[in-house]
Parts: sequence; structure tokens; C-alpha cells
Amino acid sequence: WQLAVHLLRVMLHRSILPNRVSYSSAISACEKGNQWQLALDLFNRMAASVVLPDQITYNATISACEKGSQWQMALALLRRMPEVQTQPNEISFSASVSACGQSSQWQLALSLLSLMPEVVLLPN
Repeated sequence: WQLAVHLLRVMLHRSILPNRVSYSSAISACEKGNQWQLALDLFNRMAASVVLPDQITYNATISACEKGSQWQMALALLRRMPEVQTQPNEISFSASVSACGQSSQWQLALSLLSLMPEVVLLPN
């Protein structure tokens, strides 16, 4: 994760604008390194720039929040997806359900599972 974040910073320092793939890759690396705060920071920086997050970016950020037991943030990101015309998928819901479950938010986890068919997703 450190190298991915370093490369992103080097790009910005050299006035090379990172694209969606650059940001998503760095966020995903942070998720795998259990760096949920940094992943969220990168997501927010991306959203503040001219690069718009997509489903992959949201999923990586939600997964980072899941690994950091940040169920409230995971749910906030999941809720925001339709507002920005980004369709949640099985990964979005699965990571959010897992974040809730890890934090003993079982009713919320079950509620999310029940919502999946409404957005044409089947729990797997």
C-alpha cells in the first residue's frame, strides 16, 4: 500500500493527474493493507478532484471500511452510490453486510440482505 500511495503522490507532485484507475488501485492497496483511513482520504481527494469515483472505487473504499470495522462509513458510502448514479453490486452489499456483522449490527446486516433483491441482486 505504501508504494501505491507514494506513486500517487509522485504523480501529483509532477503535475500528472491521476485517473480513476490510479486512485482505485491506491485505495484497493490501502484496503489490503488495513489502512481504511488512508483509503477514505484518497476517496475524498478523488471525489474533490475532476476524477469521479466509479463502482470499483466505491467497492474498494467500502471494503477498506469493512476491514477497519467502520460500519457507519461503509453504509454511508453504500447509500451514496445511487445518489451519484453508481449502481451498488454484490461486492458493495457484501462488504457492507460484513462491516455490520463484524460490529454486531446484525439487524442492519439482515436489513441490507433483504434490500438486495430490490436492486436486482441475489445474495451469494
